Amino acid sequence: MTINEIDIEDCVQSGCLAHGNIYHKISSHDQQLIQDRLLDYYDREKRTNMPWRKPTRTDLDSKALGQRAYEVATVIGYYDRWMEAFPTIQDLAIADIEKVNELWAGLGYYSRARRLWEGAQKVCNEFNGLLPNNADDLQKHIPGVGRYTAGAVASIVFNQVTPVVDGNVIRVIARLRAISADTKKSNTVELFWDIAAQLTSKERPGDFNQAMMELGARVCTPQNPECDTCPVQKNCHAYAQKQIHARLKTEKFWEQKKRKRPIDHECTYCPEIKSNLDQDEDYVVTRYPAKPEKKKPRDEECAVYIVQSNSKFLISKRPDTGLLAGLWEFPSLELESLETTYEGRSAKASDFLHERYDLDITKNKVTKRQDLGNVVHLFSHIRKVYHVEWVQVSEESVVEDEDQVKWVTMDELKKSPIPTGLKKALALLEKSQNQKKSTTKSNPSANKKQKVIKNTADIKSFFVSTNKS
Repeated sequence: MTINEIDIEDCVQSGCLAHGNIYHKISSHDQQLIQDRLLDYYDREKRTNMPWRKPTRTDLDSKALGQRAYEVATVIGYYDRWMEAFPTIQDLAIADIEKVNELWAGLGYYSRARRLWEGAQKVCNEFNGLLPNNADDLQKHIPGVGRYTAGAVASIVFNQVTPVVDGNVIRVIARLRAISADTKKSNTVELFWDIAAQLTSKERPGDFNQAMMELGARVCTPQNPECDTCPVQKNCHAYAQKQIHARLKTEKFWEQKKRKRPIDHECTYCPEIKSNLDQDEDYVVTRYPAKPEKKKPRDEECAVYIVQSNSKFLISKRPDTGLLAGLWEFPSLELESLETTYEGRSAKASDFLHERYDLDITKNKVTKRQDLGNVVHLFSHIRKVYHVEWVQVSEESVVEDEDQVKWVTMDELKKSPIPTGLKKALALLEKSQNQKKSTTKSNPSANKKQKVIKNTADIKSFFVSTNKS
């Protein structure tokens, strides 16, 4: 359906044009045009600097296809480093989970790394080292492979005619079909997958799916989409609505034709239109897809102790389940609201460090203790505040357990799989150290004035915050 085929009054009056569900469907005519135009665009404009992007091959044997599938399924951000460490799925299956987490560090969603590792083990143990060649079996049998990954692997590697839906594809489809429904609702999610399935090319499914993602990433962007260069502009309902609105404004439509009846809202996906839709902002392409209301993340607070002895730092491993499972961290203590002041944290610090790490700071020689302030890290559902304290002791009194607790150098620390939030805590320490070096360099006598805190039986003397705010 092109601009000339759209009923003008309905277009002006309703976001989904009052045609209901029919308006979101893909006609056979549109299907062919969109496929041809997108594949032509992809052949001309696709990015070629992506090492995992290779032509679809139908002449490879099952072993070669299985290796190709592993490459596509693995990871995008750190592809080269990952493939160098684990060139085959067998290499990943026999790897140590610590090495897997280390290479994944910085990508977030750390549970995915473990699931990839577990999936590789299952493939090697139960599928003779070969990934299943279809989306259903990939999603059903391989841990860590969801609907999107299954569709990507099956279409790009095995040439299966199956759709792929990610954020870029949702944005493209929402604008193509003027879908203003909540993208998080289950029936809307199914609508996007259904439309993607209708659009997928039978001859080149892998290339078409990549073309859709490429279009969303480079042309049909969240803000400032390049509609003038879009290959499917003539098939886009969102663009049509914008153009028709501009034309009607020029023809003084609003003075000549007033709405005489309420809109018949027949769409089971999109919300009912409640405005007059007579402002320019009501017709911008970027109003699609609808932005779902975000739940406010819950607040959590945590005390972080950067314990240092000479040039080494104390870290311990998190539990194998739950948030940030299996990563390493500085000694960290979850706080209740009444414990978030420095005094409140101090009251629990001694017991926590002694019980968890057998570190008795009332007896060990503490040479310095400094409150570094706090940092904030946002998870998808949590706003985490880390209150950071630097504790220097003269002896590595904590007994190491290489699997759970250990002392590491700064270089080792930076290579360890530690959460991003705690990397921010480490940045606080480095900032404090750099400021100290800068002060000492500019005023050499300042260093002579510093006093070393001597050990004392009075624990309260250690809990004096240097943070005056």
